[in-house]
Amino acid sequence: MAKRHPGSSRRQGRDDKHASEDDVFVANVLEFSGWARKNSQVLILFGVALAVVVFAVIYYVSWRSGQAETAVAELERIALSVGQADPEASKISLEQYLERFSGTPYAGEARLLLGQLYLDGGQAGQAIQTLEASSASLRDPMGVQIATLRARALEAQSQFDEAEALYLRIADQAELGFQRVGALEDAARIRMERQNYAGAAELYQRLLDEEEHTVERAGIYQMRLGEAQAHLNS
Repeated sequence: MAKRHPGSSRRQGRDDKHASEDDVFVANVLEFSGWARKNSQVLILFGVALAVVVFAVIYYVSWRSGQAETAVAELERIALSVGQADPEASKISLEQYLERFSGTPYAGEARLLLGQLYLDGGQAGQAIQTLEASSASLRDPMGVQIATLRARALEAQSQFDEAEALYLRIADQAELGFQRVGALEDAARIRMERQNYAGAAELYQRLLDEEEHTVERAGIYQMRLGEAQAHLNS
């Protein structure tokens, strides 16, 4: 009797397994083909819907890109005219700009410029309203500029508690050192002006402890800290 080679049974098993897998694959293909024939209308509608979605996405991306380019050009035009044109005309142009381009990254710059025009024109209340509409974070440099201008407008309205609180929020949340320093200086100034000498001394000490300064600047803070402490001891 001829001996069967040991590897032949393993090869046979693998061949049978592959054949079985091929049969399953063919069966699945045939099953799908049958389903596709019965549901051809569904597949056509699905293809049309997919094409519409793809077209809409491409159109939206293209539209946003074009809108951003238009927003930049329009803001540059308005900014160049500020100081040369009538301030009221510049305000109207910026209000219209914000209505048209409120969803673009450049709306913050327009809002800041408009708020400054209102504040310079003695319309601090309108400046506050304009700047309050911004959703920019205090982690964003533009958001800090907007918040700082709003705090100054609050001061112009004699809303000193609100202005001081906003300066302190900036000092706590701003990412850039010079923005934190500026906010602390303004908050300390308000406290000194309102004769809150203990509070002012606290902020000048915070400036010395938490921020880096030149020797000259540190000397100024030391002097102001001394002034606040002198008032406390008088």
